[in-house]
Amino acid sequence: MSKSKFILFITGVSGAGKTEALKCLEDMGYDCIDNMPLRLIPTLLKDVEALPDRLVLAIDGRNTDIGLHNMAALDAIKTLENVETQTLFLNADDEELIRRYKETRRSHPSSAKCDIRTAVEQERKILKPYIDSADVILDTSDFAPKQLWQYIKERFETPNAQTLQVYVMSFGYKHGMPREADYVFDVRYLKNPYWVADLKEKTGLDADVRAYVKEDAHFNSGLEKLVLMLEEPLTIFKRVDRASVTIAVGCTGGQHRSVTMAIELANKLSSNFNIHLYHRDVKGDA
Repeated sequence: MSKSKFILFITGVSGAGKTEALKCLEDMGYDCIDNMPLRLIPTLLKDVEALPDRLVLAIDGRNTDIGLHNMAALDAIKTLENVETQTLFLNADDEELIRRYKETRRSHPSSAKCDIRTAVEQERKILKPYIDSADVILDTSDFAPKQLWQYIKERFETPNAQTLQVYVMSFGYKHGMPREADYVFDVRYLKNPYWVADLKEKTGLDADVRAYVKEDAHFNSGLEKLVLMLEEPLTIFKRVDRASVTIAVGCTGGQHRSVTMAIELANKLSSNFNIHLYHRDVKGDA
């Protein structure tokens, strides 16, 4: 039986990127609890069904009870039924951690009583049981924030949880260019149903109009080239922190050819991307 819940337990040395990882996971739809008191975890887990489907619990050296409770809380999570768990430990070498604290002028959580280097060493000793038992150990010494986001997305994003929103729209040039468009494609080279009496007052939302446009000898090859052109950049955008992309398909009035091509393009892309389709210049279209 498949697990119904997923709990990601994140820990690591302070300065290794936990805050950035949590920001990324929140954007991906996870419910995140930072600096979770370990003594409260057993209470949290009493009602598993009430937990979010994707939960992140994060701790670091700020947790005053981390030494006292040690691995008991993590063991409690791993023994839950119908709950998949993973532990991510974020690490970085001492010199990089010290450089980051000096560059940002932030204080290490434990540096009030000692210098940064000693604070890092003490925190490593406290966290040793967690790094020894981690499912994933990620060294972020050479990571920029953007690279960390990319790793987190590729590692912990579920197949259907696509954060990139792709908007495919049709429009008519005579009504003006869409300012929000990232990509604009002109399909006025296709034969125009406007000049067919039975189709003139209809739109690409009607099956007979779409059939007429798709009969054009250049329709299928044009569609295939659009898909081929867009798949690579959209795939890259999905891996990084791009939130949305708008693809606009235009014809003269925005009623026939552009609507047909936009519908077919959206269908082609929908297997790999989260698609939103709309027709700007078709009256009554939602």
